[in-house]
Amino acid sequence: MVEFVCTLCGKCCMGMGKYVKIKGSMGLNKYICVHELTNETVFATVEKPYREDFDPDERDTPDEWCPFLNEGEEEGTFICVIHGTHPKFCRDFVCASMRIYTQDGVEAGKVSEKGSLVSSDDHLNALWKEQINPIITGSDEVWKEKAVGVLEPEGYRIEVYD
Repeated sequence: MVEFVCTLCGKCCMGMGKYVKIKGSMGLNKYICVHELTNETVFATVEKPYREDFDPDERDTPDEWCPFLNEGEEEGTFICVIHGTHPKFCRDFVCASMRIYTQDGVEAGKVSEKGSLVSSDDHLNALWKEQINPIITGSDEVWKEKAVGVLEPEGYRIEVYD
């Protein structure tokens, strides 16, 4: 197993605007927030590199986005401007338990839970439906080992996360 590394796609935070609410300010770049799923109160501080550009009242992003999600410097990346003080719910979240790559190193699919493959790779989707979905076991570890055993001989490289 390897350590999960965030790809900065932002998808996990693009629906959090429903739950992460700014309740007030404690001064410049410091906010009182509530994560409404967990009722966690967070005292968030906007990190230095983002302070000049961050104003929660002047945001030009969809309402469903977390109020602290901003576009990154590289096209298609997104960053959390309060990453150092973000809610425990966010710190504990891992969007994938497994990533599947082609022989060329291109991501072919992502698995968030047993049986929940997200992929546009037709061959991978067929393998998943025919050989991996039927795997029945009570252990995630055993299930992951069996899934890897199906995919690797087909030429896929798998990263399994803790």
